[in-house]
This record gives sequence, structure tokens and C-alpha cells, in this order.
Amino acid sequence: MAKFTYFIRERLKLNGVERGTNFETSITGVNYADSRVMSIPTGSMTEIINLAALPGAGTIVSSSVRYARISNLSTGSVNLQLSGSTHQFNFLLRGSGSFIFNSEYVSGQFNNFAYGDLRSVKASPVDSEATIGYLVVTT
Repeated sequence: MAKFTYFIRERLKLNGVERGTNFETSITGVNYADSRVMSIPTGSMTEIINLAALPGAGTIVSSSVRYARISNLSTGSVNLQLSGSTHQFNFLLRGSGSFIFNSEYVSGQFNNFAYGDLRSVKASPVDSEATIGYLVVTT
């Protein structure tokens, strides 16, 4: 088993005032990581990550997800769709943006948090063909 460490550094100089934060954390007990860079064709909704309760070909076990980052490596925007066992969500991921999560639990309601398991992450270019990169770390 391995230890995965990630570091987020934010820097901004606005009106002569420097602001920013550094955040570093580690995840122990890591036994699997998957990463990929892929093209998403125009007019398609392409599955990026497939998750399920049990292991299978090309499938990540949802309960073992401890870190996932999806990055839009393009300049145009991408519709990022997360589908759970109970709800579906859409997020606009602008060019060079990233989306990070560290749990398989999702809820489509803000007033009644009934969590379901994350089942898939899909992407569709808003403008033209897009390039997506991801990293998933599991225990």
C-alpha cells in the first residue's frame, strides 16, 4: 500500500495585495490509481469514469474512492455530468478548470440529504472537441 499526497497552492495579487493559501494532505492505504487523458468528440456525452459496488472490467469500486480529479485540458467549456444511484448533476467545467471530490456519496437535494452512490462521470464539450484528464485514487 502507498501514501498519496496532494498539494493545492493558490496565489493572487489584487490591487497590490497578495493573497493565497497552501493546502497539503495525504491519503494512506492507497492500493490503486487510474489516470488517463482522453479526447471527447463534439456532440457526444462520453463516459470518463465508471463506478459500481463490485469490481468489473473498466469499473472502479465506488466505496473505495478517496480522491478523484477531473481536469478540462481544453480552452472551451465542458459539461461534466455526475450520475448517482438516486440523482444526476451537471457542472460547467470551464477551460483549464478542475473538479475534485473525495467520496462516492452524492445527493441531488440540498434540503434532504439522502445520499446515493456515485455511478458514472461523463463529459460533453460545450464548444468544440475537448480533452479531459483524470486521476482517481482508491484504497
